[in-house]
Amino acid sequence: MRCGLVRVDPLPSAPEAAQLYDDAYFRDPVRGYVDYVGDDAVYRHEFRRRLRTLRAAGAHGRLLDVGCATGALLLEAASLGFVPSGLEPAPATARSAAERSGCPVAVGTLGDALLAPNSYDTVTAFDVLEHMPDVGHALRRLRAALAPGGWLAVTVPDFGGVSARLAGARWPFLTPWEHLVYFTRRTLRGTLATAGFVSITFATARTPVSWGTLALKSPLPAACVPEAWRHRGVGLPAGTLFALARAP
Repeated sequence: MRCGLVRVDPLPSAPEAAQLYDDAYFRDPVRGYVDYVGDDAVYRHEFRRRLRTLRAAGAHGRLLDVGCATGALLLEAASLGFVPSGLEPAPATARSAAERSGCPVAVGTLGDALLAPNSYDTVTAFDVLEHMPDVGHALRRLRAALAPGGWLAVTVPDFGGVSARLAGARWPFLTPWEHLVYFTRRTLRGTLATAGFVSITFATARTPVSWGTLALKSPLPAACVPEAWRHRGVGLPAGTLFALARAP
């Protein structure tokens, strides 16, 4: 039986894939983000919503944010009572996250990070799995790092959603140089289950984007967005899958 999971062929090796995620990635509209630091408030607003969903489900305690970037989620997690730490492959970005959040942030990828068994109660991996050449291995490592009954929360672009189907080849998340795996709701559920996670459910998440990014990546002329609005934004109601799962 075919699993239906879509991926880049051939996949790069883990070291090849990791080379993309340097500090410049967070301000490079061609291969990464337009201005991640400038758009911080847009991301924090959405992260706050997702973390509240996690808290309502019962998540708590020691939290690891995989791909923590400049620490926006770490700040929100601390404000909601978690004990957060981060993992980020870009060295200067990781240092910035640690300095602004006051949380420990390790430099590295899931492939080389030292993750002690049962060391976290909650793991967040928002917009991370689609960048992984070996998703199964990454998820098994995260399952081992979670305490029994611990929570995993992931988001990925929704390859099976209405926006992806309507946009076709113009779908903005169709970026095979960085997004190596493309998930639908069914294939994300199956991938999590195969890695050993249980109690898999889906919640509502929005896709955070600033008006400046929308202007740059759409036919809308950039001049139509006043300077004061470039780093304000919106959570688009489609385009993102948000899954919650538990370690057995």
